[in-house]
Amino acid sequence: MPKKRFYVTSFGLPLRLYTHTLVMTIFLFASMLLSAQQNASSSHVDSLSQKTYPELRTLFDDSKNDTTKRILYAKSYLAKAKEENDALQMTIGYELLGFAHNADYRESFSFFDKGIAISKDLNDKRYPAILYTYKGALSYLEGNYKEALENHVKAYDVAEKNGNTELVYVNKYNIGVLKKRLELYDEALVIFKECYAYELQNPDHDPEDFIRSHLALADVYTEIQQIDSAEKYNALGRKIAQREANDEMYHFFVLNSAMNSFYRKVYMKAIDVFENTLPIVNEYPDKLPIINGYFHLGKAYDSLGNKQKAIANYKKVDSIFLLNPKHISSNIMENYEALYTYYRTQNDLEKEAFYIEKALFASSQSTAEYRMLSTKIANKFDQRELLQKQQELNEELTKKDKKYHTFLIGAFLLLSLFVVLLIAFYVKQKRLRKRFQEFVNSHNAANKPTSEPVDTTTIDAIGVPEEVIDAVLNELAQFEASNAFIESDITLTGLAKRFKTNSSYLSKVINTFKNKKFAEYLNDLRIAYAIHKIQTDKHFSLYTIKAIALEVGFNNSQSFARAFRRKTKMQPSDFIQQVKIASD
Repeated sequence: MPKKRFYVTSFGLPLRLYTHTLVMTIFLFASMLLSAQQNASSSHVDSLSQKTYPELRTLFDDSKNDTTKRILYAKSYLAKAKEENDALQMTIGYELLGFAHNADYRESFSFFDKGIAISKDLNDKRYPAILYTYKGALSYLEGNYKEALENHVKAYDVAEKNGNTELVYVNKYNIGVLKKRLELYDEALVIFKECYAYELQNPDHDPEDFIRSHLALADVYTEIQQIDSAEKYNALGRKIAQREANDEMYHFFVLNSAMNSFYRKVYMKAIDVFENTLPIVNEYPDKLPIINGYFHLGKAYDSLGNKQKAIANYKKVDSIFLLNPKHISSNIMENYEALYTYYRTQNDLEKEAFYIEKALFASSQSTAEYRMLSTKIANKFDQRELLQKQQELNEELTKKDKKYHTFLIGAFLLLSLFVVLLIAFYVKQKRLRKRFQEFVNSHNAANKPTSEPVDTTTIDAIGVPEEVIDAVLNELAQFEASNAFIESDITLTGLAKRFKTNSSYLSKVINTFKNKKFAEYLNDLRIAYAIHKIQTDKHFSLYTIKAIALEVGFNNSQSFARAFRRKTKMQPSDFIQQVKIASD
């Protein structure tokens, strides 16, 4: 029987993680739990002290709708583990207490943190990685995206260190969902592709997880308007959903197909599928895909010139959003813009002001973290522009003849600034691309083997015996071939001792036969090695600049960047970006 994984899905809902005999459904049903009573009597704990760990876990699981009992059983579990001084079981005890107190997720976190502190040195495959995973999932559901990302990254690192491949991909997938939620679709796509490949190689994958992997890819491809790819994964996933009788997922695939029809500008087909599917999915708990569905239904009608039906669907988006204000997206802001713009054209200033006010409310629901993490959509939630519109509109309600000149000038300036920045960006990218290509061509040519004869007069001139020169050159060849130059503590004196010669001879041979001083020779080898790794090792290019610098033998990122720029005429980050572009 395959294990389900704790995924925060592309719709924002967590799947369940089944591990051993414990069924953990706490995060989906927090609203069903009664208010926790914090202090179970010590006599009750004592009466449970004779029970085994599996018995206490069974009691805990069977009381999922009774918070008081869950706290009692979790405390009993922890007390037993403390008495036996069993670190792993104490960790599980804190895990259970975190579940029992999940009505207050911050209190839940305090127990998970205690479990993390105990288990961090256990080298256990499950702990503390799973506790970081829970924290990431809960933070996501609370809209704390920065905290969610930090916890999933920690979980990923610990799981990878302790060899838990399953949790590595669970957290990688969750990071992808978070990036999709922030509308960073290109970054999410890379992650979802990796997770999908892992699913394909895992014969024991859970069918529902596999369905969601298909839907995640289909959704992202739709958002970046690669419709052929979206329809490919849609068809595959829909077939599995039908086979598994998973109606909910099946309907979300149908909704995705309607979005594809919209982007193909087959508006009547999109309208037909939207209108038949949205009432079915309307009762599902995650409202974001439903909001997006009604928004694009309105846009489809707008594209066909049916303004009344378009406005009716935009208002439907408004009504769903007001009941679910955490389901914020750039489409919400565009929806309100369509509403207040429509009423401006109708010269209905009161309704225009009404929907600008609603747009301000929607903007207020976007946390600073949300805007910081997703620069792509930051402008959609800029309250300053909305407040300016509101002020202008209030003045216009009392002075009908006042125009929107301030707004128009601001919009023109913003547009002009955007065009200037876009041109500057294009020029910079073109210049970087040219430099990159010139360097690659010259670097490839420089690396072709040559066999130029050594001038014997040169050998005589440097005052080093010929047999010493040959020996040093052989040592240098081995030094370069073995990549020994990436050691960070190499000095001229130390290398001379290693070669069983003196530093003067070594310096002269390098100056004469390598045409550079020792420091330049060493730095050039390290930079060439870094360039080779960046071009051939995808994982290496994901390192920070500081990590790359240390990896190739530099003591800090500043000296690495200077040497890299001297060699390539590019910053390391720009070079890595150009390598990624060239490989796509």
